[in-house]
Amino acid sequence: MKRFLVLLLALICVGTLIYGSLHWKEKTSVSAEKADTQEQTKEEPEQQETPAKVDTEKLLKLTENWPKAAREHYKMALEEGRPFTILLAGSNALGTDDEGWSIQLKHSLEEAYGDTIEVEVKSYELTSSEFMSEEKLDELVSLQPDLTLLEPFTLMDNGLVMISNSHQNIEAIRSGLSEANPEHVMLLQPPNPLYNANYYPVQVDALKQFAEEEEIPYLNHWTAWPDPESKEIEDYLVEQDGTTLPNEKGHQVWYEYLLDYFIAD
Repeated sequence: MKRFLVLLLALICVGTLIYGSLHWKEKTSVSAEKADTQEQTKEEPEQQETPAKVDTEKLLKLTENWPKAAREHYKMALEEGRPFTILLAGSNALGTDDEGWSIQLKHSLEEAYGDTIEVEVKSYELTSSEFMSEEKLDELVSLQPDLTLLEPFTLMDNGLVMISNSHQNIEAIRSGLSEANPEHVMLLQPPNPLYNANYYPVQVDALKQFAEEEEIPYLNHWTAWPDPESKEIEDYLVEQDGTTLPNEKGHQVWYEYLLDYFIAD
C-alpha cells in the first residue's frame, strides 16, 4: 500500500511538471506572436507608399499655348483630382495607325501630362453632313470632352457640301459638346493641304474666317507644310481610296506643329 502511494505521488509530480512546461510554452508562444503582430502594426505605416504629388505649376506651364478657358478648366481638374479629357476628332486625315499624327500626339500628350489627362481619337470617313445625319455626334458627346481639336471634314465636304452647310454642321457639333459639358472648349484646324487645288483653298480660307468670326481658336498647321502650289508638297501626300491624305512624312509635319502647341517648352 505504501509503495502504491509513493508511485501515485510520483506520477502526480511528473504530470504537474509536464502540464506546467506545456502551459509555459503555449503562453510564451502567444506572447511572441502578439509581440510580432504589434511590431508589424508599427512597421506597416512606414511601408505604405505615398501617392506621388502632381506638380501643378510644371503641368500648367506646358499649357501656355492653350486658350485661357481651357487652361483654367485644366487647373480646376487638377485641383479636383480628375482627368481632363482631350478629344481629337475629324476625318480619316487624322491617321489612326502608329504613324498618324493623331496617335503620335495622343502618346506624347499622355507622356507629358500623365494621368491628369485622357486622350480620345475619333475618325470618320464621312462628310460633315453625313456625320450629322448618321448621328455620329452622339459618340463624341458621350465622351464629354473638356477640349476638342476638330478637323471638320472640310476635304471630305469638297464638292459635296456647301460651305455654309459645313459651317452649320461645325456649329451643331460645338453646341452638342457644350451641352454635354458647359466648360467645353473647341479648337478648329484644316485638313491636309493639296497640290495646286482650285476650290479647296477657298473652302479652307472660309473655314479660317468662320473660326475668327465665331472666336474659335484656329490651328493653321499649313504654315509648317511646303507651299501647296509647289511640286514639293507631293512628297508629303498619298492617294488613298480616291482621297489625297498625308503620307508618313506629312503626318510628321502635322504632328510636330500640334506638339509645339499642346506641349509648350
